[in-house]
Amino acid sequence: MKVLWFEVTTPQRYKDNGIVYGGWQDSLERIVRTCSDVELTISFMGDRNNTGRKKDGNVDYIPMNLNYSLKDKIWNKFTNTKEISCIEREMQKVVELVQPDLIQVFGTEWPFGRIARFTTIPVVIHIMGSLIPYMNAQYPPCFSYKDLCKAYDILKPKQFMDDFLSHIKEKGCEKREMEIWKHVKYYMGRTEWDRALSGILHPGRKYFHVDEALRNSFLSGADQWNGYDNKRIILISTGCSTFWKGPDMLLKVAHILTDLNVDFEWKVAGYMSPVLKKAVERKLQTTFEKNHVHFLGFTKPEDLTDILCHSTLYVHTAYVENSPNSICEAQCLGLPIVSTNVGGISSLVENGKQGVLVPANDPWQMANTIIELAANREKMLSFSKNNMSCAFKRHDDEKIKNELLNCYRTILNIK
Repeated sequence: MKVLWFEVTTPQRYKDNGIVYGGWQDSLERIVRTCSDVELTISFMGDRNNTGRKKDGNVDYIPMNLNYSLKDKIWNKFTNTKEISCIEREMQKVVELVQPDLIQVFGTEWPFGRIARFTTIPVVIHIMGSLIPYMNAQYPPCFSYKDLCKAYDILKPKQFMDDFLSHIKEKGCEKREMEIWKHVKYYMGRTEWDRALSGILHPGRKYFHVDEALRNSFLSGADQWNGYDNKRIILISTGCSTFWKGPDMLLKVAHILTDLNVDFEWKVAGYMSPVLKKAVERKLQTTFEKNHVHFLGFTKPEDLTDILCHSTLYVHTAYVENSPNSICEAQCLGLPIVSTNVGGISSLVENGKQGVLVPANDPWQMANTIIELAANREKMLSFSKNNMSCAFKRHDDEKIKNELLNCYRTILNIK
């Protein structure tokens, strides 16, 4: 069968640099490469570094040629209409060129799902998150867009203007996404949250359970958590780039631990913009550094694996999520989890068996949970064992391949 994927990011294997750090899309591609009956084409939003169409084994890469005139570039700063029209034209060209049996789109957040309006070929959307519930949790309690505005450097007006225009463009994205939800019939997801959400936004939809593929470095079993005897509590979180990821919650918890004279260090892998960092610190009238929080920036998988294995607990502070791979990867290594109980996280972490789930925006309960769990070696080891057992089964390549092929074959009525 011929399957066409539409995705935003450039596939790592296309970059041809011998390195595949990969996110879950690259990991899913790794699995599809083992399917002898699938001829895969991946089309993606190109950039100036893309070198045109490439073929690698049973995978064909086609970057979309999104060339804009100067007038269009200016228009794109204020509205998405020109950009979406261009993407729609390019998608139709790719579909005409490839003639696939099935189209798979990653995420409802992007305009790729609109291809269903222009073709009779079946389209299935791989649910990532969804702007509709995410925008509902865009700002934590007591925060607003004004807090971000106050955090900009007045000597850098261009950065403020670019971000302001992006903020304005977001206003129409929910409506566009709602149209996609209503128009596309087939969806694949992996949590009770995305199953329920898809049923609400499209009651007549057909839903398939397909678990998430993870990076090989977390699935090998060669590395395992050993932070249960740390004399100092070492906390690790990954990804805190937006308000809905809970950077304010993280700082509140860290501040409580600091006030209680707990001996701890909190490492955060990934990027946080200086504006977001300043907005949180300004509102809470303290800093991350004063509360033992250290930002590591982009971290290679092998380095992140080492940091995770030597940490005491993995902590997740988000206000809304579907199925964060960061939690899944930590589970594969055996880390006990402390997380807010939001979105699809309860489908990943069984409360009291694999970790502890606490209410969103309750820093006191999260701080207490961290203190008590870090002092309970027996419970941490039990959580660790349960996490590894569950995660390796959930993210097994062969199982995911069978789930994906079942989805494809059912849609195409292939027995």
